[in-house]
Amino acid sequence: MGTQPLKERILIVGAAAFAEDLGGLFLEQGYPAAVLICEGEPPLALSPDLQAEARSAALALEVLPFPLESKRMLITTLDEALSPEAPLLSLCLTVSATQVASWTRRPGRVVGFAALPPLTREAPVELAVPLAGDSAALKSARAYLERIGLRIEMVRDTVGMVLPRILCALINEAAFAVMEGIATPEDIDTAMKLGTNYPRGPLEWGDLIGLDLVVAILDALEAEHRNGIYRTAPLLRQMVRAGLVGRKTGKGFYSW
Repeated sequence: MGTQPLKERILIVGAAAFAEDLGGLFLEQGYPAAVLICEGEPPLALSPDLQAEARSAALALEVLPFPLESKRMLITTLDEALSPEAPLLSLCLTVSATQVASWTRRPGRVVGFAALPPLTREAPVELAVPLAGDSAALKSARAYLERIGLRIEMVRDTVGMVLPRILCALINEAAFAVMEGIATPEDIDTAMKLGTNYPRGPLEWGDLIGLDLVVAILDALEAEHRNGIYRTAPLLRQMVRAGLVGRKTGKGFYSW
């Protein structure tokens, strides 16, 4: 009986909420996946482990949504350490893929993607190509993601892409409603689930995503568009300052 060929090595580095889910999906399909958690400041950008893993990776997924300077340092390190042929997928929730590509020496290798935690099989993932992108990198990146069971949608390269942009705007509006005393979080979520057939209410969704990430996405959208539509509800910002960001801290709009 012949042996199965070894699958390509995958590197996933960034926030735990994304890196652990993606690492699990790749491992389920038999890919040797290295998962390095990198959050906050300073990033893991100069770690010898990161550089060694990058040199042997056929594909790298950078999943650090914020802070932006830490993300830039991580992208720069990956771009320098990866082989020239390896695609670099970057989580583009608070920045465009074109901006990420501008931080690299090989912008053609960059593919932007957008998704929200939790990431499970059949979860929707949006892909976008930067202005200086390359179709070969996109084809390769898409094939890897489809092999682990993710559902791919192609969108234009913009900050936050589609689902994160619209969902965070809904969460923000629901937070304004709570702040103004219109209804309780429970009543708002019940109304939205019954009235729109959403799988979960916007405030519950915000707790699952992480209210700190919601605020980061809203701030990025407001900085990009400057039209006031994405002005963050003061209640959301105060909750983040207090560490009440949802499931990962045990308390947000709900207790977890």
